[in-house]
Amino acid sequence: MIVPATPTGSARWTDWYRRALPAYWLSLFCLTHLPKLEMPVRFRGGDKLAHVAAFGLLAFLFWRFAETLRRPLSARFAWIAGGCLAAYAAADEYLQQFVGRSADVVDWLCDLIAIGLVLAGLECCRRRHLNQRERFGRVR
Repeated sequence: MIVPATPTGSARWTDWYRRALPAYWLSLFCLTHLPKLEMPVRFRGGDKLAHVAAFGLLAFLFWRFAETLRRPLSARFAWIAGGCLAAYAAADEYLQQFVGRSADVVDWLCDLIAIGLVLAGLECCRRRHLNQRERFGRVR
């Protein structure tokens, strides 16, 4: 069976990103709201590293999900996505106090760092791709 190409690759990858973001986001919400979750980390700052990894992956999936809906993404998308994800991260930290966990500003800052780094990296890739497409378009 031949699968037509889409802007993000094959139709299978498009479907995967559209399913992965909601599933991951719901899982992340549930995990961050388990009462008194103890992480088996053996080094200092492991909790902060977990925040960076979790919210970095959330930002990546958010971007890829958006690409399946509209391609190419606008130049403003990184800012819009960053604002949405930063607001979610703040709400997530705030709501944790209602399940016996603590709302920690440093955790939120780790979330913001991860979101910012991933979105900045993806935006750089987006711009590079557009520049290459313009260059090769002029050559032909």
